[in-house]
Amino acid sequence: MLNNAIEIREVEKSNDAQPRYEVYDTDTGTSLGLYDSMEKAEAVREKMVSSDNATKEGGYDADPAVE
Repeated sequence: MLNNAIEIREVEKSNDAQPRYEVYDTDTGTSLGLYDSMEKAEAVREKMVSSDNATKEGGYDADPAVE
């Protein structure tokens, strides 16, 4: 997974609904989840990036289910 491939996109259900935030993998075109706040989405994105970095450095993958 590339660090810059994981992004957060704002999505709306309808005109009067609150926006939601999608964590999206642009490399594979896969949605990785929808969140009610930017903070939650950013926390998930950061966790995925740090997990990927740990794997690349030969360390322990803190979140192996994401791969």
